[in-house]
Amino acid sequence: MATAKKKETNDARDQLDSGTTGELNAIAVKSLTNLEEKIESIDWKLWEIYNIVKTYVESNPNGMSAPSVSQPQASASDIASEIAKALGNSQSEPKEKKRSAVSKLFGG
Repeated sequence: MATAKKKETNDARDQLDSGTTGELNAIAVKSLTNLEEKIESIDWKLWEIYNIVKTYVESNPNGMSAPSVSQPQASASDIASEIAKALGNSQSEPKEKKRSAVSKLFGG
């Protein structure tokens, strides 16, 4: 009876452990190390966020009540200017030229 050879699946670490050297192995080691460091830093940040939220919840057991918010009342002049803008008859206010987000940020 013939025995079937098992097909081994090797991941990057198995390839590295096999003792073969090469440029691809060095790149793989660097990549894996870099990924591990990034995952550890994400894990640490999540732990910090968890502790911040936990401390906040423990210090405010009843929670904070949301402030009541009401819609501001518009004056007659505000309503009139909005209607004039909608109709295109806004002569009291100069037309503003369109500005890009970058020019708004940097005052251009």
